[in-house]
This record gives sequence, structure tokens and C-alpha cells, in this order.
Amino acid sequence: SNYSAAVAMSNMADMPPSQETDAEAVEELDESVMEDIVAVYTLLDESRSANVERNRFVQALIATGLASEAQADNLVQSLGSQEPILDLDAFRSCLIQIVQSTVDQHYQSSASRTTSSVTAVPTLGTALLGVLDFLRRDALERQEFKLAHHAKEMSVSLTAREETRRLQAINDRHGSEQQGVQEAHMMQAMEFNSAWSTNMSEFEKQALEIEERLKAKHAAEFAAFQEQLSSQTQRAYKFSRELLQLKKAMETLAKQGKYDKAHELKQKAEQLEQWERMKLDNDLKTHIATKELQLRQQQQLQLDALRRRIQRGREEHKEHWLLGAQRLMQSHRNMLADLKTKQALENVRADVAVKLDLASSRAGHARAKSRTNYSDAKPRVDTRRQDASNDTPRASTLSTSRTLSPSSSQANSRANSRQSHSGRLPPIRS
Repeated sequence: SNYSAAVAMSNMADMPPSQETDAEAVEELDESVMEDIVAVYTLLDESRSANVERNRFVQALIATGLASEAQADNLVQSLGSQEPILDLDAFRSCLIQIVQSTVDQHYQSSASRTTSSVTAVPTLGTALLGVLDFLRRDALERQEFKLAHHAKEMSVSLTAREETRRLQAINDRHGSEQQGVQEAHMMQAMEFNSAWSTNMSEFEKQALEIEERLKAKHAAEFAAFQEQLSSQTQRAYKFSRELLQLKKAMETLAKQGKYDKAHELKQKAEQLEQWERMKLDNDLKTHIATKELQLRQQQQLQLDALRRRIQRGREEHKEHWLLGAQRLMQSHRNMLADLKTKQALENVRADVAVKLDLASSRAGHARAKSRTNYSDAKPRVDTRRQDASNDTPRASTLSTSRTLSPSSSQANSRANSRQSHSGRLPPIRS
């Protein structure tokens, strides 16, 4: 139905983005996001050589919480040569690929799940926050407090900007949802009016056909009635008694030889017969006209009754049309009011929701690793401590012996006690 079309149009903003190349993604990055990437890379590149150490670069990608160590290594290897230049462009390209891949996996997993769950959608901002957190912790371990201070300040600033971006994205999504619902309502109203216009056209067409059939029927009835009347008019005239007496007297006078008086009576009889013929013809015509008029009036009454029924049907159709339009408009108003109420409630909770969203997006990868017992993690080797241990092997041995586990120290003490109670003396050293 059109309501499903409205819902579908209102959910277009939540659909996953299409696959794009890195160049297209870079062109679509916001200017503030580019500035954030440059600032984070500046902190990451301590030597200001525009080429970050490979291990540090990989650890920064892992710290985004969106890629494992194997994935980060594969990204670095995909940059080209065996020792690629890990500059700003490489950092930006790797971040975009990681975020795009994670977003695609997020939408695929959300589409495959049957139950609805609200999960944070990763963004470049959350990835940069993870890198800043890694820089801060790394600086604290090395006691570079100035770098840790810069990373902390930048993290606070970036968090505020990311919250602002997400709030603006929520407002934009609300606007697109309202626009989508309004467009769907307009489409539904147009389809509704088009359907009712077609219905009214069909009604008018059927009404015209019924009226034309009735008129044709009336014309056939009137023609048959005229034919019937014309057949009834072919009969002899019925003259008056006075004319018949004049004709009889005229014949009597002619037999008696009184031709003059017979001639006078003949003239009177002819005049009277002509008058009576005219009178009878006029009476017949009047009778036929009256019959035709009665038939015409009866047919007109039938036609008027039909037209009244058609008008009642037309008014009922228009009333149903208007009632359906009012119900449709009311349903549209209710749907839009529900959407605005939902959006107003979301705006009220937006501040806390955005903070939780940022926190959940940063912690999502850590939760996934904890569920898999860090199966994809490789052992980390601190090269600086390893070099120090190579320089002072005796100190390393002593520190290792001092850091024995409680279980091993207890085992050694029990062995010494058994040896002292066995009755045998320890060997004498020279």
C-alpha cells in the first residue's frame, strides 16, 4: 500500500551507503573531518617525517576498534611496496577503508538479524577517537605527558565535534523522514484523486449511456404510438342529423320536381358538410395531439426520474470521495504527528544517546575480542625491553627468578623440606 511506500521512503536515510572508491570517499569528506585527520596524524607522526613507523601505524589502526591486527597488516601491505610510505594519504585511505568495511558488515549483520537491536554505526570520528586514546595511553606509558595532554585535549574537542555532527545528522535525518512521509502522502493523495476521478468518469459514462438508451426507447415508443394513431384515423365521417335531414329533403324535392328548392338545400347541405368535415378533422387532430402530449409527458417524467437518480448517485459518489479524502488527510496528519512526536522524543534523548552511541561504537570491537578470548590477537613484543634484557642478562635472570609464581616457590620449599627430613646429608662442596 501507499503507507508501506511512505515507510519505505522515510527509511531511505537508514540504508547502507553504496560501495565507493577511495577517491570518491575522500572527495565527500567534510572539511572539518579532514582537519581532524590531519591533526591526529600530526600527533601520530612524532618525528615529523611524514612517514610513521610501521608498528606504530598498525597499532593506531588497531586502536580504532574497527580492525584486527591481521586486517591492519593487510591494509598496510595493500598500500604498495614492502616498505610503504605511511604518510597522511595512507593514514586517511586506511581509515576510510576500515570504516567503510565495518559499516558494510554492520548493515549486513543488522539485515540478517530477525530481532531488532540498536547498535552504534562506526564513523571516522569514532575511529579517530580510538587513535587518540591509543596515543594518550602510549604517551603515558612513555611518560610523555605533553603528548598525552595534547591527545586528551584533542579527544575532548573531537568528541564535542562528533556529538555536534551526530546531532546535526539526526536533525537532517528527521527532516528527510518528514519530507519522505510528505512526499508519500502527496503521491497517495494523487493516486486517491486519480482513482476517484476515474470512478466518476466511469459513473458519468454509464449515466450517459443509460440516458441515451432511455431516450432511444422513448423515441421508438412514440413512433409506434403515432403509427397506431394514424391507423385508427382511417374511418368514415359521422355527420350530424341536421345534415342527413337536409340531404333527405333535397332528394325528396328532386323527386317531386322542385328543382329550385332542391338546389338551395343542396348548397346548404354542402356548406354544412364542409363545416362538419373540418370540425371532425380538427377534433381528430386535437385528440391525436392530446394523446401524443400525454405520452411525451409520461416519457419526460421517466427521464426526469432517471436524471434525479443519476444526480443522487453523483452526489453520493462525491460525498464518498470527500469523506475518503478527509479520512486520508486525517491519517496523514496522524502519521506526521506520530513521526514528529517520535522525533521530538529522540531529540530530547539525543544528547545522552549520542554519548552512549560514541562509547558503544568504541567499545564494540573490544567486546567482540573478549567474546572470542582475543583469538585473533598476536603476541606483542616490546623491543626496547628485549634490547635491555640482551644487554644485562644477569639482571634479567635475577628478575625472572624473583618473579616466579607462588606455586613454583612453594614447590621448591617443599622439595627442600623433604630433602632435610630424608636423613641424608647434603653434599659437601669443596
